Amino acid sequence: MPLEVIGAGFGRTGTHSLYLALQKLGYPTHHMVELMRDPTQDANIWTYAYDHPNSPDTDWEKVYGRYTAAVDFPTCTFYKELCERYPDAKVVLTVRTPESWYKSMQNTVFKQVKMRQQNNDRGDTAHLADVFQMMRHTGMNGLFEHNMDKVDDEAFVCDIFSKHIEDVKRNVPADRLLIMNLGDGWEPLCNFLNKPVPDEPYPRSNSSDEFAALSQGAMDAGTTAAATSA
Repeated sequence: MPLEVIGAGFGRTGTHSLYLALQKLGYPTHHMVELMRDPTQDANIWTYAYDHPNSPDTDWEKVYGRYTAAVDFPTCTFYKELCERYPDAKVVLTVRTPESWYKSMQNTVFKQVKMRQQNNDRGDTAHLADVFQMMRHTGMNGLFEHNMDKVDDEAFVCDIFSKHIEDVKRNVPADRLLIMNLGDGWEPLCNFLNKPVPDEPYPRSNSSDEFAALSQGAMDAGTTAAATSA
């Protein structure tokens, strides 16, 4: 199945809510939690794609073949390649203020990645170790000049966030792009995708506490799945 919706927004911009919303609208959707909980997914494909930009050998179909939409990390890092590979896909860019995004990242993603780096991924399955190595290589080190200390420089990190938003606006045609702010709800998304508005509230998910529980649940599921398939 080709991708029909590509999420270009960084994680912690409402991407988990968008993940739930797209599923409600009928799109099987990829998100980092899908990657963590499923040991059959190969995290090294994204690492290869990062190291070999625009390589014809990157097997995007192996990554996204079961999905018609993809959001969050690592998808957002490769939005240009995916837009080229799936030229009919629409792009949703989720945004929030740089300062609120940075605070959220420090309380969630940055905290988790740094902790696991300090522990050398001890206790992880081989799959989860690959996932976190890929995250550091493509999303963390790749964005922050291969220096994790950079994530504590708020001005530097917020500048990267703002530049990414401008990069998406510059590279994606306006008729193919929806910019969604936190709190926009169903209407702009459904109008953009030509879908009826569901008769229920737009999903609200993934506060800092929810992130910790969600991540742990996904990792536990991945560990169980790996043990079952061994």
